[in-house]
Amino acid sequence: MFVYEYLGWRWVAIPWLPVSLIGTAVAFYVGFKNNQAYDRSWEARKIWGGITNISRAFAASARAFVTDEFAKVPVHKPKIDAEVKTLIYRHIAWLYSLKHAMWQRTQWEHQKKVNTWYRNYFEKKFAYGSFEDELSPFLSAEEHVWIRSKKNAPVQLLDKQSQHLMELKRAGLIDDYRHMELQKHITELYGEQGRSERIKNTPLPRQFATSSTIFIIIFTILLPFGMISEFKNLGEGMIWLLIPFNMIVSWIFSLMEYIGDYSENPFEGLLNDVPIYTIIRNIEIDLKDMLGEDNLPEKIKPVHDVLL
Repeated sequence: MFVYEYLGWRWVAIPWLPVSLIGTAVAFYVGFKNNQAYDRSWEARKIWGGITNISRAFAASARAFVTDEFAKVPVHKPKIDAEVKTLIYRHIAWLYSLKHAMWQRTQWEHQKKVNTWYRNYFEKKFAYGSFEDELSPFLSAEEHVWIRSKKNAPVQLLDKQSQHLMELKRAGLIDDYRHMELQKHITELYGEQGRSERIKNTPLPRQFATSSTIFIIIFTILLPFGMISEFKNLGEGMIWLLIPFNMIVSWIFSLMEYIGDYSENPFEGLLNDVPIYTIIRNIEIDLKDMLGEDNLPEKIKPVHDVLL
């Protein structure tokens, strides 16, 4: 604007029509990217909503189905209750192991200093536990040692659940029908885990994730040159309105890009992610309440209006 107004370099003014066409194209492109990013985030939330429902159904089914009704020899109720508690506690361990799997960093997730600072800050505020510490209350000593040697802990815990159900069937604590119903819940959990892993391990295609940034940079560079003549035609001194209007338009496009960029990875442990830690804690409370336990953990409270 300075060179146009005071140096008389009129050639720096670009016709507004091509700039507006570029802006329209960029808006469509960024809008498409944001739609895809939002779909990933919303699908992740639906997956964990499904995990919540299946978890409650599995715990309720285990409590109702595991009995000595089909056993050749009567089984004491404390023994049955212990088997049910083992199944439910192992399921809670599966939830926490899946959380740790989802919070492993990938190369395409945000690794800037500010992102690392946010993660470290909220880890302290929410009192995150290590993999071993969070699983140890829900597994036997033997299983706790065993699971630490596995590469995909959630998968192995679900397999352990299946083997446990087979042992209960052999002992006559469940019949074929109940075994199939309980195993169906395990299969559904495999499906939800796979869907979570698909979002976690498959980035938004880079041609969409990075090209929009390049296009926005090009547009914001051309924007003031295309607006010079338009504001000049408004009258004497009106050309200075170019500065605030250029800042507003550039800010809007940059904000759209920022929102899409931070929505495409819903499991990277940042402020706008799916709050899987909170979801797991709520499931843990529900399941322990089903078992009749009194010492229930408290619900996680927001920190600076943030839940993780």
